[in-house]
Amino acid sequence: MAPDNRRILMKIAGIFLVACLSFFVVFLSFLFGSIVDDKKGVRYTVTQGASIKSVTDDLYALDLIRHPFFFNVWIHLKRNQHELKSGDYLFPKGTTPFSLMNQITNGTGMFHYTFTIIAGWNFKHLREVLEREPDLKHTSALMTDAAIMTYLGQSAMSPEGRFFPDTYFFSKGSSDLLILKRAFQKMQNIFNTVWKNREPGLPYQTQNEALTVASLIEKETPLARERPIIAGVIVNRLKKEMLLQIDPTVIYAAGARYNGTIYKKELLADSPYNTYKRKGLPPTPIAIPGMESIQAALHPMHHDYYYFVAKNSALPAEGHQFSTTLLEHHIAVMNVITKSAPWFNEDLIRSYFIKISGKDSVHEK
Repeated sequence: MAPDNRRILMKIAGIFLVACLSFFVVFLSFLFGSIVDDKKGVRYTVTQGASIKSVTDDLYALDLIRHPFFFNVWIHLKRNQHELKSGDYLFPKGTTPFSLMNQITNGTGMFHYTFTIIAGWNFKHLREVLEREPDLKHTSALMTDAAIMTYLGQSAMSPEGRFFPDTYFFSKGSSDLLILKRAFQKMQNIFNTVWKNREPGLPYQTQNEALTVASLIEKETPLARERPIIAGVIVNRLKKEMLLQIDPTVIYAAGARYNGTIYKKELLADSPYNTYKRKGLPPTPIAIPGMESIQAALHPMHHDYYYFVAKNSALPAEGHQFSTTLLEHHIAVMNVITKSAPWFNEDLIRSYFIKISGKDSVHEK
């Protein structure tokens, strides 16, 4: 080969090599350069069945991928252009095309939604709130309560009170059953632990009974300071084989019929949940108890109280008046009535004495 031709070929090879190196440097700079500057990150949804081309077009339109050509080169080098995982992603500050591609092909770093279960809810209300959550897949909508418990591996167990109140994170489109499963398992794990450390000598023998007591405490007071006291009242009455006479159990039994007032027919109804008619505990919890109520049920305060009445039913934060004897309780109730109505109000007076005599028509909570 002539020297001139050799020099030309070497120049071409040199130019090609420089071009390749330049391309490689630019490519690496693109691949590992930050494309997200917002400290809150950027959310992006990969829809079910989306193609890599449509995703690349979207990312280009969002000004995340400024050089689609380089991005497509990387995709083809990885040979996983058909491995996109659908979901709602959060690309954090500092995201690069390299890390972005890893996210949407591995299904990591998704944006998480939250669902909060509130202490005091019953299972019916929990299901209603779940069904209103737009970002969940409503798998349980056509399932019965029993079917849900079968899915959780506890076909013979009531769902009432079995789901720990907490905030749970989920990805868009997750099944609501996954929320229920996590909440159920958390309640099981927590209760198994605290049950082992319970105070000895309690008048309930099973975890179900203890959880039921916790639910009664949860519904009776919103005040943490009162929960161990009310737990002690329940323990004292159970040991004396007294009727518990807890209004929330009557309300629970009344269900949708309850309109804010407990009527005589509810107090006289022969329901296993009516603690004005049946001694002992209801057969299941009546609501979801929080951790403070659970601890109170397993570690009640020791005292001589057998009675309590709300100081002001319109202001729960005022708490309850606790009494040792029935006479003290009668006086406490009359004080509450006279404070709320300084004049003689026959309806209010009758609302209390129905608990004792059962001779009137209405008991106002």
